[in-house]
Amino acid sequence: MARIVYFFLLLVMSCSNLYALVQAKFSVDNLPEHFMSYHATDKMNYIGKELYDYINGGAELYLSYGLASMTGCKYIGDNDLPQVTVEIYEMTSSFNAFGVYTQSRDKEEQDYGQGSQSFPDFILFWKDRYFVIVNTMEVTSESEKAIKYLAGLIDKSIPETGKIPPITRCLPEEGLVSAGFLYFHHYIWLNAYFFIADYDIININEKTDAILAKYGDANARSYLLIVEYPDEKEAMEACEHLRKKYAPELSATNFIVELEDETWFTVWIQGNKLGAIFNGSSRKQTEKLFKDTINNM
Repeated sequence: MARIVYFFLLLVMSCSNLYALVQAKFSVDNLPEHFMSYHATDKMNYIGKELYDYINGGAELYLSYGLASMTGCKYIGDNDLPQVTVEIYEMTSSFNAFGVYTQSRDKEEQDYGQGSQSFPDFILFWKDRYFVIVNTMEVTSESEKAIKYLAGLIDKSIPETGKIPPITRCLPEEGLVSAGFLYFHHYIWLNAYFFIADYDIININEKTDAILAKYGDANARSYLLIVEYPDEKEAMEACEHLRKKYAPELSATNFIVELEDETWFTVWIQGNKLGAIFNGSSRKQTEKLFKDTINNM
């Protein structure tokens, strides 16, 4: 009997430790008080919409991706070294952290986390459910070393890696502009690359995954939209809304049409996924992108 009780206690303790690991999160206490010639002066923690108090003009980006909290710290250096600031945005999932990253990067690098971009005055990266920005007010050799040190430290302090949204696998590689896609599930980003509608024409919400991508050269740019819905019925309704707005004449036998501005358009569904191509440069190019996408969906 004693052995059974002992085994039960071990099991409870193991489950408790596992739960603690699952719930583990980055804390401002993970950030150093001192490093190199810098020391912490202002630690920050904002929950949800409290972020408006910190960045009133930019909070919508993070809130639209399900911000849980923002942890940060400002550092002042000795001998008038430029200020360095750390901002760590904890999102509700790795998918959302990845989404914020796709909104923020101009090219893909792998120096930190699961994807990053570095400049002399700031570094951004994502890892697991975190999106991280480290920046300096002024570029000096000391401040550049400082932001690289902090980015590396934070990267190592986040033990897990996160999953990338499966919908990204639907994007054909051929012709895709480097770092040229956004992952989102809020309709405000529908017009990020190309004006599609001034309202939520296809019912994008927290239950949908959407990706918008750029294809081709700048002078012959096409845009591919893919949205995954909870069920096929919602996908069909969204498809019908786009068809009525852009090309009522679309049909099974005439599934790619030329619009009045001499660009090409198509919209379709496959299961619970919607696909649409806007601003096609030619029928041939639009049809190829359509077929390549269908093969990936």
